[in-house]
Amino acid sequence: MKLLYPKYMQYKNRFIFRGKNASIKALLLFVVGMLFWTGVFIVFYRVLAYFQSIDVFGSFLASKLLSMVLLTFFSILIFSNIITAIASLFLSEELQLILGLPFDIEELYLVKLLEIIMNSSWMVLLFSLPVFLTYGIIFNQHATYYLMLAGTIPPFLIICGTAGVGAAIGLVKAFPARRLKDILFLLSLLLLIGLYLLFRFIQPERLVDPDAFITVIDYLSSLEMPASPFLPTQWITSILSSFLFNKSDKNIVFNLLLLWSTAGASIVLLGWTFRLLFHDTWSKSQEGRSARITRNKVFNWILEQLMIPLPPQVQAVIDKDIRSFFRDTAQWSQLFILGAIIIIYLYNFSVLPIDKSPLPTRYLQNLIAFLNLGLAGFVIAAVSVRFGFPALSMEGESFWIIKSSPLSLNRFLWCKFWLTFIFMSILSEMLIICTNILLQVDYQMMLLSIMTVFLMTAGLTSLSIGLGAVFPR
Repeated sequence: MKLLYPKYMQYKNRFIFRGKNASIKALLLFVVGMLFWTGVFIVFYRVLAYFQSIDVFGSFLASKLLSMVLLTFFSILIFSNIITAIASLFLSEELQLILGLPFDIEELYLVKLLEIIMNSSWMVLLFSLPVFLTYGIIFNQHATYYLMLAGTIPPFLIICGTAGVGAAIGLVKAFPARRLKDILFLLSLLLLIGLYLLFRFIQPERLVDPDAFITVIDYLSSLEMPASPFLPTQWITSILSSFLFNKSDKNIVFNLLLLWSTAGASIVLLGWTFRLLFHDTWSKSQEGRSARITRNKVFNWILEQLMIPLPPQVQAVIDKDIRSFFRDTAQWSQLFILGAIIIIYLYNFSVLPIDKSPLPTRYLQNLIAFLNLGLAGFVIAAVSVRFGFPALSMEGESFWIIKSSPLSLNRFLWCKFWLTFIFMSILSEMLIICTNILLQVDYQMMLLSIMTVFLMTAGLTSLSIGLGAVFPR
């Protein structure tokens, strides 16, 4: 394992030659980590102590909580391994030197897999310890429980690591001409949006609605977490539950063998995939990103038709802004967040229990429609700050081109305004019309809302563009 020697020397030198500031920073991080570790321990201790005090359903609730925690760790570990694998296998500068030398592909695979698993799993493992420790203390476990825990965690980390590395290779294979930092950004964004939508669609408000739970059985069934015999989290849950809750489970050895055999098989299968695809994917990951959307003939034709009635100078500015928007991943990818906000916004109105209110339905509909104007105003203001306020600042150092062109600054400012205003108007009108349809308001309230939001959008867009011109940095 000669490839491990540089890493060993790196950590050794960092430990020996660290300066005073590095020691202070390490001490501060250690104190913060211990405080967080203690906080996690206290929270889980109180929750599990309360569960244990419930005679009938305490063990059931504790088991469901354990399943949920393991499923959360599983999701976080896979995502963390994907990010770390992309950085280690395709962004690391040392690979350019290693791939130019006669090396063993098997050694490179094993070293990189070990490095990825360690770098992506140590923090999750560290902060999962208080959870497992709390379970052991509350349910009076002895050394056997901790030995079994030590026998289940390593294969679990290996399974997550191999799954993450395999997904990373597949992503780079699927997006060969895109810069990998764009993939990292999109992955983080999609994970955030997925968690956001999942939490909202669970409808947590049902937990305080007495009409939603007629019987105890219905309530307990609503607590069911996604469980599958094919998930490693379910195997670990079954193993630990047999110790924690005194369940006579005859499949402890079988589940333990499942964990280790799956870990071993995943290492072998990933090794075959690595040997087959790594050189090709690494080579493609070094390519530059091509602007596929803005070079599409249909896209160019639509853009030309939309700008026919505009003056040539205005056409040049708008064409440049639209193409720059689609070429910058940090810009157009935020449309995913905007789409998630719109979905949740409309979903909230679709589940309003208006029919259960003691107030007259028409009065309540109009009242909520008026309140909706304020909520829509907040959304429009937030989007204006994100897209309108930095519209001039994003010209950056190339602003001298605008200054040296025959385009006046007044017309340039109006180009920015109209481009932002059209986008904001479509968004705001879509929000207000769809929510009013869900509320089933009358046509007078619909017309009033449409006109109000239109004027509100014009004002907020003007403020964002104007203040962005006053404070361009």
